[in-house]
Amino acid sequence: MKHYLLPLLLALAFPGVTAHAQTSPPPAAALPAEETYLLGRSYRVETQQGASFTGTLVSMSLTKLEFDTQEMGHVSLERTQIRRAELQGPAAAGVSTKPGYFDIGNGNRLFFAPTGRGLRKGENALQAVSLYLVGGNFGITDNISLGGYVSLIPGIGLGNQFVMLTPKFSMPVSDKVHVGVGVLYLRIPDFDGLLSKSTGAGILYGSATYGSADNNVTGGLGYGFFEGEIGSTPILQFGAQKRVSRRVSLISENYIVADSRAGMGGLYGIKINWRRTSLGLGAAYGYAFAHDQTETYTYYDGSQYVTSTRTYRQGGSGFSTYIVPVYYDFTFRFGKGVK
Repeated sequence: MKHYLLPLLLALAFPGVTAHAQTSPPPAAALPAEETYLLGRSYRVETQQGASFTGTLVSMSLTKLEFDTQEMGHVSLERTQIRRAELQGPAAAGVSTKPGYFDIGNGNRLFFAPTGRGLRKGENALQAVSLYLVGGNFGITDNISLGGYVSLIPGIGLGNQFVMLTPKFSMPVSDKVHVGVGVLYLRIPDFDGLLSKSTGAGILYGSATYGSADNNVTGGLGYGFFEGEIGSTPILQFGAQKRVSRRVSLISENYIVADSRAGMGGLYGIKINWRRTSLGLGAAYGYAFAHDQTETYTYYDGSQYVTSTRTYRQGGSGFSTYIVPVYYDFTFRFGKGVK
């Protein structure tokens, strides 16, 4: 019965919307760029006639958009019949809807540092970092991603390469806030006996990100570990990404080691984006904060040896490569999760 009622209801609610409507659709006008709409995403649609509904975009052409809705089933609209279509849900904060702006990923990384955002399910990326580290990250679900890298050349043989694993769990707290936890694990080879044995080291981290995939700020906290022992000195991470044009994003990635001889360093630069690929170019800087330096020394006073200490203020010092990139990566995105 509903197969007969649905076309009638649609015809009443959206005059000229479906093939069952009695009026002809208006002639096609100038159309917005296709990048304005994203397949598989939920939209709140308002028509020129004043009707509205929420549905998932399942098909689009130069003249027509088709949505699946819970209330009304399948709805087909001419583009000229749509007054407004607003992206809904957590994805609304993660995707640029500017005309001509294509999707450049879900913002799961700055340069190499993780954000609180994760890969989408089926969103995968292969990456070459500074020509000697290659690997990839894979979106298993919308909350879980797995990644791995291997070095090229360091110890020449396959068994003498650095191996890195990057599992991560992330989730949205709201449309604009995402949190994530993960591990960066590094296997250090023994280099054919040069070291006593192969060892494992890395960082356990948590991070939070505010903003969209294109424009965001991130803060994080991590603790290093070596051969199963976790260090007591925290590493603070903060950074940001700003998409300033269709193809260019500005990125800053910074770290602070919070101990008695605290210092900071990081990368800053640009990422050049294409639909499925990107090129990151980062200059580096480092700065050691001023701190108290204690020295112990022994001297002979004519009758005995005396051990003494003295403390003095060590001034801060730093370096920068300015605009010369020392970090570069090339990324290729693929899979069903790539928009």
